[in-house]
Amino acid sequence: MFFYISGMGSTFFNTEGKGFGIFVYDKVLRLMVPFVLAIFIFLIPRLYFGQPYEDFCRPDGKIENDYWEFQRKTLPTIFSKLSWLWYLPALFIDCIITYPLLAWSIRRARKIPFDAKDDGNIVFLQAAILIVWCYPAIYMDTSMNYGVRYLLPSIATLAVIFFFFYTIQLAINTEGGDKYAMWIKVLGPLGSIALNLWKDQAPNQPLHHVLMMINYDAVFFSQGVVD
Repeated sequence: MFFYISGMGSTFFNTEGKGFGIFVYDKVLRLMVPFVLAIFIFLIPRLYFGQPYEDFCRPDGKIENDYWEFQRKTLPTIFSKLSWLWYLPALFIDCIITYPLLAWSIRRARKIPFDAKDDGNIVFLQAAILIVWCYPAIYMDTSMNYGVRYLLPSIATLAVIFFFFYTIQLAINTEGGDKYAMWIKVLGPLGSIALNLWKDQAPNQPLHHVLMMINYDAVFFSQGVVD
């Protein structure tokens, strides 16, 4: 629900006029800077003081009393201990992944005629972003080859979902295209069901589960954008 609402809210800004570079810069300032600060101000102290009570707080499975040594040992694995902070980087990544669809949707909502150059650039950017998003599947989510086995196919499924988000919006703006409006309403739920084909509940795979969840969230965010 949070990502759906975030997607709807993103349409109220002049995304089409900003450009991708300014959009990314704005999201870095609004999401990633607070995220990095929160790691050092809130998360690491919370993990440090939680060592006597929770095993996952302890680096190397042992209580580390030296705070700076604790921080040094904890930082390499901090992404598996984000707790409630996961929302900020996930939202940032979803904003980047869905930016081309957001720009496309705003153009369709404003009844801007399809332009091979401008709209072609949007589609090209979408393809490029999804290709870059394959990097974690190949080089980061490597435990038990989960990235290639599950995350990569889920990204391919996400690309198919995006294809329908793009094409149905074009169909809606044609004569008699109103009949396609209901189809786009159910595309998000159907896309989430399709992503379940690659869902795995294996324990001790926190990074994999976060990366998979971002794909789900991208669908929810996109549904908010087009709605």
